[in-house]
Amino acid sequence: MTLRLPKPLRRGGTIGIVAPASPQRDPSRLARGIAYLEGLGYTVVCAKNLHAVHGSYLAGTDQQRADDLHAMFADKRVDAIFCARGGYGSARLLDLLDYRLIRRNPKILLGFSDITALQLALLRKTGLVTFSGVMPSVEMADNMRAETEEWFWRTMTSTKPLGTVRQPWPLTVLKNGSASGQLLAGNLSIITSLIGTPYMPSVKGAVLTVEDVAEETYRVDRMLNQLRLAGCLDALAAMVFGQWSQGQQAPGRTTPTRNIHEVLTEVADVSTGPVLSNLMYGHEPSKLTLPVGVNCKVSSRYGLQLTGAALQA
Repeated sequence: MTLRLPKPLRRGGTIGIVAPASPQRDPSRLARGIAYLEGLGYTVVCAKNLHAVHGSYLAGTDQQRADDLHAMFADKRVDAIFCARGGYGSARLLDLLDYRLIRRNPKILLGFSDITALQLALLRKTGLVTFSGVMPSVEMADNMRAETEEWFWRTMTSTKPLGTVRQPWPLTVLKNGSASGQLLAGNLSIITSLIGTPYMPSVKGAVLTVEDVAEETYRVDRMLNQLRLAGCLDALAAMVFGQWSQGQQAPGRTTPTRNIHEVLTEVADVSTGPVLSNLMYGHEPSKLTLPVGVNCKVSSRYGLQLTGAALQA
């Protein structure tokens, strides 16, 4: 499918805020994120059901959340759509969305974590390049780290390819080589849940970049093994691992733990292309915002290079 590139976010433009997944745990965080955007001169428009709650863990009913997305894509005044936070629920919307409407109105869609489901479905159904990264009630609510903020605004405004990804620490090479392909980036749990559905883009020749949070090593192992059994690892051009944010083992736990690097190394051993790890991409304050769907290159010498433009010139 031909890629659809959204227009760059112009200075003083209008940003729509939606909640396709879970409701706000702390509404004051979202208020601070909105204040951050307004302080930079942007006009912020909140979706009708932004503060709705349904069944405790959903930000409104499925139809309400789908309606909010449709309204933002259809509204000619809105230049970009930012998802307030992740959580759970984006995948419940995939068979409710009007992909024809979205295809006719390409614009920036920014989100992370659970929003992966929405981003991959939009790529599969419409060809729209979306952005996986910082969100209003998360990073924007507090003082964003300099490397996170600088890269984020580049991705929102640059019509040129972003080039080589720079980060404060080196990438780890798990398997040498060089390969090019379409960048598919997102949360591993969500990606795994989409395998076998009509909303998952083809992974053939793709560069798959994954992260996750609070998942024990055996669970990450299980999800990566599912990708292997589904033939995904053989089909990929390359693979890049982000951050895992596993935290500390619970006191009194008796189940054996394992260093996740060992599992990632095993994946590299059975992968056909280059494999890198330790990308600044995950549920951490230092975070890259990645354009999902653009062409990229992975090499053990240069790391990750974004070779395709993500925004209209």
